[in-house]
Amino acid sequence: MREDAVVAANAPASGGAVDLGEALRLLGLDGPPLAGADEVARLQHVIDGLCLLSSHDGLTGLANRRVFNDALGREIDRGARTAESFGLLIIDIDHFKQINDQHGHPVGDLVLKAVAEKIADSFRSIDLVARFGGEEFAVVLPNVSPAFLLQVAERAREAVANTRVEGPRGLQLNVTVSIGAVCARGLAAIDRDALIEAADGKLYAAKRQGRNRVCFDTAPDTEVTLGERAHLLRLIDSPDTIS
Repeated sequence: MREDAVVAANAPASGGAVDLGEALRLLGLDGPPLAGADEVARLQHVIDGLCLLSSHDGLTGLANRRVFNDALGREIDRGARTAESFGLLIIDIDHFKQINDQHGHPVGDLVLKAVAEKIADSFRSIDLVARFGGEEFAVVLPNVSPAFLLQVAERAREAVANTRVEGPRGLQLNVTVSIGAVCARGLAAIDRDALIEAADGKLYAAKRQGRNRVCFDTAPDTEVTLGERAHLLRLIDSPDTIS
């Protein structure tokens, strides 16, 4: 797990709101006020910690759904300006419900944290890895080709498949993931929800084909002519101009 996620990893796993008193307790800052500069440093630490709690998943330490939505929106906007392609992965732990049913939710939490760590270690520092919800994760990858996207998705899948999760009383679990991958390219506007739906569709295709695999698709070709590109950029740079 990344070092900047240590505080978030101790937060409640429910994903719900944390009140100020509980947040201070989690940060170890629920004592009496200090004097002078020490209190200023303490308050800055409170602010930094609260920002971390608001942007990261409490169980895994990964970015949360809100941060993911913002990152995907930025990539869509950037792609509209630069025509650079970007990738989206939706990753789901195979048979996770069975793990919870057979071994209990504490073991399920161990699996979630182990898988999250392996997934996070499989990508570049510029990629955004988030907990999407439940046993699902999502990754936004700026400036990638379809071939590179498929390569890193396979690397993440293999990293999880080669990991043995250790539980209580000598329990050892082999876990796999299925991955839906979409590479979006071009300058035309891309709807965020439609892009997520496309990746989700590929994820379920991977499930239907036997799990522990990557199913890949390229979003509809949105390449435009140089003239169209120049026109789009003028509209972006001068939003109040009507032509």
